[in-house]
Amino acid sequence: MSAASILAIALATAAAAKAPERGDVRRGWVVFVSKACIRCHATWGYGGEIGPDLGRTRAGGLSDAELAATVWSNIPRMWGKMKEERIPHVPIDQAEMRNLFAYLSFVRALDAPGDPETGRRLLREKSCTLCHTVTDAKGATAPDLRRWARYRNPAVWAKLMFDHAPKMIQAMRARGLLPPRLEASDLVHIVSYVRSVAASGEAELLEPGDTIAGERLFHERKCVLCHSVRGAGGTSGPALGFPGWATSFTGVAVKVWNRVGGMREEMRKMRIEAPVLTPQEMAHVIAWLFAATYSDDPGSPARGARLLGEKGCTRCHQGAVAQPLRRFAGQATAATLAHALWKHGPVMLEAMRGMGIRWPTFTGDEMRDLIAVLNAPPDQE
Repeated sequence: MSAASILAIALATAAAAKAPERGDVRRGWVVFVSKACIRCHATWGYGGEIGPDLGRTRAGGLSDAELAATVWSNIPRMWGKMKEERIPHVPIDQAEMRNLFAYLSFVRALDAPGDPETGRRLLREKSCTLCHTVTDAKGATAPDLRRWARYRNPAVWAKLMFDHAPKMIQAMRARGLLPPRLEASDLVHIVSYVRSVAASGEAELLEPGDTIAGERLFHERKCVLCHSVRGAGGTSGPALGFPGWATSFTGVAVKVWNRVGGMREEMRKMRIEAPVLTPQEMAHVIAWLFAATYSDDPGSPARGARLLGEKGCTRCHQGAVAQPLRRFAGQATAATLAHALWKHGPVMLEAMRGMGIRWPTFTGDEMRDLIAVLNAPPDQE
């Protein structure tokens, strides 16, 4: 299949797909604070210590279904602690819950603070200091890295490294060196070190990456000609965005860097110009690629139907005790189920205790199956 055909199919697929309604990260932070979540939970050390730090509860990147399952499974303990701390149960509507999920997805993509001393050691071990300097030492043949210190977002560093890659690779080969391979944490430490030795000044920050803009840019700048994301796209480059592919925004940026030499060569063979992205556009693309790594694969309606019986859901929802689950038809997502749980959960918990029914717990896979059966047409349940 030609490059033009791949691009045409990918663009048509993207245009035809109905994008799910996404929340707003910044509004999600407002919900997190105003609805008192922050009284119990921190995000990367900022907030309460009663519950787990929600920035750190990611094993390879929790998907939304895994996050919803975790919340569901811990509801009895959570509400018990809220009563103990006299924290009121405040309402959260569906839009607010979508925004909250967007915020929690965003903070799970962030990295723990880097260590300057580790960054200093890595610059030396990776041979970066053969060309670059972060002091006033003479003899440097590449830019002083302190000029990048104002950029705190690793997306900017990824863009700058990608833009300078041809000259960097040529210079390193002349010295008999190969471009250094990095781990996600390596770049975090390096940025931390460079910022620690640079003159103080205001940081240049980016808006949180927008996944919709990132997907559009990925197609418009022809990245899709070589790379597939969750099975859609070209095959000459490695697949991107599959579960477990990256655990942070920096992890995505580093993967781009580690492949930059091969990418440039492949683009030359295909006569494709290297994409030109602004730092903000790079942040959008990275946000979308990271989002793809924790997007939920479709669950099984058949398994979901069995779960409804095994978990005791049908004892109430197929009778007169609770509302029928068909009200979710075609609209069930991790966020909508979390909203229903938050809205009706206290009453559900008391009713189940009165009936002697144990509160059900769910894994991420089970939550995906539950969402699948709630969205399935009647003949597929």
